[in-house]
Amino acid sequence: QIAAGMADVQALVARLRGLDAGDHADAAAALARQSEADPSLRAPIADAGALPLLIALLRSTDTRAQAHAAEALCALAVDKDLRPRIVDLGAVPALVALLISGTAEGKAWTAGTLAWLARDAPTRTLIVGAGALVPLVALLRSGTEKGKSNAVSAIAMLSEDALNRALIVDAGVLPPLITFLSSSGVYSHTAAGQNACTTLRNLAAHAQLRELVKGYGAVGILAAAAHASDCVSADKARATLRALCPTQDDAERALGTQHLEIDVLRTEADKCFESLALLAGPVAAGHDVKFHGKDGEKIGCSRLLLLHASPYYRALFSNGTVESESGVVKPDKGFSSAAHLALLGQLHALGNAPLPAELDGRLELLCLAVKVRAPSGGADDTAARVLERCDRAVRKSLFADNCLAVLLRLKPYAAELAGLVDAAHAVMTKYVVEVVEQPMWLEFKQNYPESALGIMQDVAIKQAGVITASASADPSDAELS
Repeated sequence: QIAAGMADVQALVARLRGLDAGDHADAAAALARQSEADPSLRAPIADAGALPLLIALLRSTDTRAQAHAAEALCALAVDKDLRPRIVDLGAVPALVALLISGTAEGKAWTAGTLAWLARDAPTRTLIVGAGALVPLVALLRSGTEKGKSNAVSAIAMLSEDALNRALIVDAGVLPPLITFLSSSGVYSHTAAGQNACTTLRNLAAHAQLRELVKGYGAVGILAAAAHASDCVSADKARATLRALCPTQDDAERALGTQHLEIDVLRTEADKCFESLALLAGPVAAGHDVKFHGKDGEKIGCSRLLLLHASPYYRALFSNGTVESESGVVKPDKGFSSAAHLALLGQLHALGNAPLPAELDGRLELLCLAVKVRAPSGGADDTAARVLERCDRAVRKSLFADNCLAVLLRLKPYAAELAGLVDAAHAVMTKYVVEVVEQPMWLEFKQNYPESALGIMQDVAIKQAGVITASASADPSDAELS
């Protein structure tokens, strides 16, 4: 049988070398099956010269050949002695390229291969440096069931390296990982549930990342899993909970809650976000970014949290910028230190911190959010969420006595805040007679004469309508009324 197996290996490797490109995919698939069925054949397959041929197939134009080559490499990478050989032959860049552009099946097998290769600590740095994190998170978000499970496995192994943890969070792993963890059926698969828990436990070793994980609702999900009778990863869930809740009281409270109501979960999340927001404030030893306000006030904050929350600050702190080297930022002079502090707190808390209580504070925060929002306004841009929350809050508070103040503050941003500006105009038109009597009306006329003229014409039309209606009224009707 051994001799027959070796003969098959030699024949399959010869087919990989052959000129018939259509046969390459079938040969790679057969090698994958042999590697999985008989672990003793893995080393002979490699010794027969299969590794460079399979790695070359990763770059083939035949998507089926690509997928089966990744499948074969995944099976071979189970052998710890073969992993360095696979890496040394240049597999990692080819695998990352396939992870980005391959088919669903190809991506799934590629993630599995990277998960095995990442068991070797030196290779983790190579995988992250090749740009694997973002496509792994994308696969976790929208891949097949196998693709998601393999992506979680790869991310879990990469998170074993402390230097990778902030980068993993910055790649956007938390929302899809928490969703994956809470999805139906995950805990019936030992490896998937345990790898998700491993990732969260590793991230929780970093205090700021721990609060982010808790803020996304992981405590409630893990507590439910820890008590589920059909959860094969219950022990892992409990261990992860203890990492997220390092004090004994917090851990006991989380583990002792079997049926968490949604309002309780929301309260816990709010507390976490509040803690994150308070990390921005007077400069302290733990701050690695400092904002020097125009009024002399200095605000300290976390570079890690800013990079996670804002494309604007990711660009500002990119390699080679003055800010990336010094850690010092000169805020926009058009805004107060209070507004910058409010925005930094929101960025720390992913846009979930309480808004300023006063209308003026909300308006200034709104305008500052416009300045730092990315043009695309993607899901990873917290400034866009802050803008939306401020917009809704200001709309709800619009009335005759404040619509002028809103318009004066927002007019310079009329293009970006057209909907809110229109809403303020509508309120002004409705209460125009009262508005033109306000002291702030003079400032509005001076700054925006054309708008003021249009409003005055509305006043004249309304007053003319009242006079006409009064003059045409039937006296007998008045007496009857």
